[in-house]
Amino acid sequence: MAGPNTTFTAGNVFTAGQANNFPRGLMAAPATSTTSDTTITSEEIMLTYTFSQVNGRSYLLQYFEPSLTCTAAGTITARITTGVAGTPYNSSTSPLAILISNTASVTTVYTAGTSASLTIYATLPASTGTGTATRSATRFPQLYAVDLGTL
Repeated sequence: MAGPNTTFTAGNVFTAGQANNFPRGLMAAPATSTTSDTTITSEEIMLTYTFSQVNGRSYLLQYFEPSLTCTAAGTITARITTGVAGTPYNSSTSPLAILISNTASVTTVYTAGTSASLTIYATLPASTGTGTATRSATRFPQLYAVDLGTL
């Protein structure tokens, strides 16, 4: 029996190697904040998340920002990166209209090339004007990683 998607049959031996292929779930408590940010112009770090990655395992990286507005019509690009102006794992662009709230979300699957601590960053730059990320105890952003196992 090889690989993570094995058909198990009565009488077969289930091994530790096979068990290690299965997903391990949320890697650490989600990064979040209830503090609003009212000065998003150039790329800015919104949240930071650190977890221990394992070589060869795949992770779902997710960032969600629940309420964005801007002083001028334009776009805002949500990114999961290695830092400000860092290498993006993925990004998505949302339109922003003056004083009309929108959301931003970006998701990607990342496969670790090494076993080490990994820090990812959620960043937002506004294309024009000044963006605002409004947050509260019931409307908050999240950045997290979920272990999907080996593929």
